[in-house]
Amino acid sequence: MLTLLFSLGVCASQAQRPPAIDSLKRVITAAQADTTKLAAMLALSELIYPMDPDTNLVICRDAFRRIEYALKKVGVTPKERKVFLVLKAKTLNNMAASYYTFGQLDSALILFQQAERIHATNGETAGAADAIINQGLLYGIMGKHAEQRRCLFKALEVYQRAKDPSSTGYALNNIGNYYGEHGLPDSALTYLDSSLQTFTRITDQRGMASSLLNIGMNYKDRGRTAEALERFLRCEKIFERLGDKTGLATCLNNIATIYRDQGIPSEALEYLHRALDMNTALGDRLSAANNRMNIGSLLDDHGELDLALEEFNKSLAIYTEIGDRSGEALVHGHIGNVWKNKGDRKKALEHFLIGMKISHEVERPEEISTATYKLGHFLEDIGELDTALVYYNKCLAIDERIKDRESEAFALYSIAAVKLKQGKAVEAEDFAERSLAVARELGFPLNIMRATQVLNEALAKQGKWGRALEMLELHEQMKDSVQSAENAKKTVRLQMRYTFEKEQLADSLAHVAEMGELENEKRIATLEGEQARNRTWAFGFVGLLLLGGGGAVYRLDRRRRQEKFERDAARLQTQILRTQMNPHFIFNALNSINNYVQTSERDLASGFLTKFARLMRLVLENSRHTEVPLAQDLEALRLYMDLERARMNEKFDYTVDVDPTIDQEITLVPPLVVQPFVENAIWHGISRKEGKGHIKLSVYCEDTRLIMTIEDDGVGRQPGSTSPPESPTKTSLGTAITRDRLTLLGKQRGGDAGFRFTDLEQGTRVVVEIPVLVA
Repeated sequence: MLTLLFSLGVCASQAQRPPAIDSLKRVITAAQADTTKLAAMLALSELIYPMDPDTNLVICRDAFRRIEYALKKVGVTPKERKVFLVLKAKTLNNMAASYYTFGQLDSALILFQQAERIHATNGETAGAADAIINQGLLYGIMGKHAEQRRCLFKALEVYQRAKDPSSTGYALNNIGNYYGEHGLPDSALTYLDSSLQTFTRITDQRGMASSLLNIGMNYKDRGRTAEALERFLRCEKIFERLGDKTGLATCLNNIATIYRDQGIPSEALEYLHRALDMNTALGDRLSAANNRMNIGSLLDDHGELDLALEEFNKSLAIYTEIGDRSGEALVHGHIGNVWKNKGDRKKALEHFLIGMKISHEVERPEEISTATYKLGHFLEDIGELDTALVYYNKCLAIDERIKDRESEAFALYSIAAVKLKQGKAVEAEDFAERSLAVARELGFPLNIMRATQVLNEALAKQGKWGRALEMLELHEQMKDSVQSAENAKKTVRLQMRYTFEKEQLADSLAHVAEMGELENEKRIATLEGEQARNRTWAFGFVGLLLLGGGGAVYRLDRRRRQEKFERDAARLQTQILRTQMNPHFIFNALNSINNYVQTSERDLASGFLTKFARLMRLVLENSRHTEVPLAQDLEALRLYMDLERARMNEKFDYTVDVDPTIDQEITLVPPLVVQPFVENAIWHGISRKEGKGHIKLSVYCEDTRLIMTIEDDGVGRQPGSTSPPESPTKTSLGTAITRDRLTLLGKQRGGDAGFRFTDLEQGTRVVVEIPVLVA
């Protein structure tokens, strides 16, 4: 059966490729039994559908007529009737696929619903669930997201009830992609992780690759580049092992995107060309055109304008030939940029206008917005400010209509910048304020930085010095934030370059080995002889050590046992701390979820539950180790503070500042070591304060020490106290355990570790110090 199963992300087809077309046609011609003929017709339908949906529809209609005729025959047994009904449902499903391709979504939906009913009546749960997922796909395209979500979860329930783990994994994958597309990345990751675990448990390699690909995309969209790359590289190895060229090409393209975003063009180009070669060999012309466009963009970014233009023109020729109008519109915009950079304004404007025209013909608002903005930006660059404003305002109107908030913030900023160039400071202030409001709502530091720069200049021109200074300060803060993000990207960039160079070296060595196999065999024989002589000397030397070093071995063994005992003690103390925190916190968290459910706040309940599940999983994972990466521990802390903040009706805000020179992925810390102090700050400092509070966690290095400070502006401690004001027994136990853990850690790392309280004018500061250790 042709199962679409490509809901919002990766195509999750489970069917094997049918036999060759000619073979199927011979079977159809020679078959005597109706069921054999019909099965071959459906197999041909599945094979031919992607290439020729019109012919697919002809085949399906013929099959449908034959099935209806067979069902009306006298003497059809119940068993035969069931077989024909299953074939009928599959035929309806395949017909719907062609209607989907033609854009006749209502007709496709009706056929999928009919297929579901027939499968359900016949007890074909897998077929029914497949039809339900296909309905969900259509509902999503039609913008009926509540219906889409209902279908996805209904299909999951059917697969789980049928105890079909493979299909369950794909259903979880589709739900994860759904949540990702609807701005709920944490929920998306929860379902994608569940999908990966399901496939791993049954060793479904193709399913694992599909889940890893989507998890990688989730991390990439959230800026967690290193984690995204790790998933993509794992995915690449699986697709290579399976010989799945289509999946591998998709994976390679994603890896290339990461390298490009990280500013590593040579690696990005390497992966893009691999993907291009693979898609060309597969005959996937659309993907090849996309690869060429990405290669052109990369070359354009680095000033290779003639080479970029060559790739864009090749890409355009493919899009035009296969009739992909959206691709044509997009690549015309890229070609316009190249001509603009080459200084040919006439040709640049020509391509921008063509791109605009095509985008209007395909009637896709987001593409119209992109083409409109590019044209406006070109006109601004050449000084046509009034005309540029016309296009920026059109872009803004589209973004507001389709609720593309990020693009809206950028359009507002662009209008403000043009108004400022025109000397219209008051209007510039208005648009910049609107851009700033949207950017703040989205947490968009780069656009906050841009909007505040325009605001500062516009306010200064009006003599509003106080507000201008405020915007200048915010601009500098955002500039620092963006710079910190860039520094973090540089760290990841160095690591990724190192990884890539290692892979390239391995590939080069493998190539040398293949090309000079005979010569290498001689060298290996020589090396083996030398190694044999070295082993003889080594064994003799070891014998002398064993004769004279018995006492040293005994002392080393005692030391090893003592160190193991101390590590075990540290692990046990971590578990004690976790069991102290968990029951009270879990009880409160579950109460909050219950309250959300009772008040019918489903989205809040879902978001809270997703974060709660992620936190519990992190706590359980981290408790297995005495030390974890700083990034992982900070993620757990952020989740904990997010949940407590939600439970306290946003009684406090928090910030986490980490020195950008610290590599959070390889710097190790004891798990949950500062969590008791954060908990104290919330419940013994902020909760008793009138009004809103703030907690600040800072992490930096001094010499060989890692310093972590927790600072709150709550009610502070009682005079002379060494602990927070309430629950002295619980607090003293928590701080005592933490002090012991740090003392033991200091012994293990060969340095001092501990913490100290400082009373502030408003609130409390706790400083935790541990010797630096990297993995």
